[in-house]
Amino acid sequence: MARTPALALLALAIILGAGLRFYKLGTAELTADEAASWAGASAPYLGAVVKRQRVLDPGKLALYDAVLHGWIRLNGDGAEAMRTLSAVLGTIAIVLVFAATRELMLDLGMAGGTGSAELGPALAALIAAVNLTLIDQARTVRMYPLTLVLELAQVVCFLRAASARARGSRQAASLFGTTVFGALATASNFTAALLIAAEATWLGWAALRRRGVARGGNGGGLHLLLPALALCAGMALLAPMAPVAGRTSIAVVHAGVLDWSHLRPPWWPLAMMRSASGKAPFLLLLPLAIYGGWRMGRGGDAMGLGFMLCWMLVPVAIVMAVSYAFTPFEEIRYVISSVAAFFILAGIGLAAIGDARLRTALIVLLVGLSLDHVRRDFAKPQYVEWREATALALAAGAPGGTIAVLPAYAVNVVRYYLPPESSANVEPAAERCDTGQRVLILGGAEVLAPTRLAALRGCDPLLVRQLRLVEVRKR
Repeated sequence: MARTPALALLALAIILGAGLRFYKLGTAELTADEAASWAGASAPYLGAVVKRQRVLDPGKLALYDAVLHGWIRLNGDGAEAMRTLSAVLGTIAIVLVFAATRELMLDLGMAGGTGSAELGPALAALIAAVNLTLIDQARTVRMYPLTLVLELAQVVCFLRAASARARGSRQAASLFGTTVFGALATASNFTAALLIAAEATWLGWAALRRRGVARGGNGGGLHLLLPALALCAGMALLAPMAPVAGRTSIAVVHAGVLDWSHLRPPWWPLAMMRSASGKAPFLLLLPLAIYGGWRMGRGGDAMGLGFMLCWMLVPVAIVMAVSYAFTPFEEIRYVISSVAAFFILAGIGLAAIGDARLRTALIVLLVGLSLDHVRRDFAKPQYVEWREATALALAAGAPGGTIAVLPAYAVNVVRYYLPPESSANVEPAAERCDTGQRVLILGGAEVLAPTRLAALRGCDPLLVRQLRLVEVRKR
């Protein structure tokens, strides 16, 4: 396929992806997780943002909170305004999927074996653009869209730095980008270190493999030492903040912040990719990814295939090892970069299909299935009605009384929807029933132990109203 149709596919991906990410951003009410981001970023000055983040949102440094703080100062703290930042980042991620795939094909010698250097990247971008998981993340006031953008930018720089074509200022800029974007991604969320581990694994494998082949063979001309040093430099930039961040993260894990997560079965990686892709699209994406990997291996692109396998599998393997050994945290959002790699490999497989009519039919089918998945998700409201619950609790409460909230982490979403003068009267629901005047906003009833749920309802026996996924009760 010529370059122009491939660029037309990229334009379609950007238009579709942006439209889906910006569509009715303010319709859904703020979630409890989003409210944690708002509570930290809405602090009056940057130093307070950093302090709040350590308590409200551990597992990262305050990079996203600082960015959101500046965004709020410019655009306000309405749900739509704050989500617009994520939608912008999500749209940028589509372009970076294209850029990362193109660098992979050019810098690791794949362009000749699996189609043009534009078609595979354009198809990978299109797959990412219409994927519901990436769309949902780009419509949420959380750090994950920023993390993914920084991870993809780091991959682009890393591949350029490792390329045999890298010389002079181009290589220096790529090494600098590898260092800086790697550090920023890890600061945005510590799970980005999983990508660094995947790249380090690939560098080690590539070094061992190069010892067995002639330097002029596949992979023999790649730069390995300097990219490795760039990865180390990125982590060294975070070293001064590592002790405090590490202690805080360990403390909150011991306090039960991940108790909601549960251990997954050994086949979780496959189930995770299926969930991230959507059931119907996965039926196409999996064979396309397998075909893409097979064509890469058959075409002698061992370095490229090795990088893709490390990118997809190493983060998932580390998450599973930590989950089985210490505490479960097997969630899609923690390995979202590996999901992007899966889409890239599927795009490469789709581009490698020689029959243009078959390829076109598969593109139309895949986009259609993905859009239908998005349509069905958009059509069914799934958000908790915190705004309505807060208004009811405020009206039903006695003067000077408190509003108790369960789960405790939802306190900030209630505060978000309260008038500023009433926000101080909100507190997490106590373990034991007290005698004070209060109204209870009870969410997450479906995951509470029956005895705990019965005790809460017994303490506040009068049901004010049952709303979507939340109820308001009083004495």
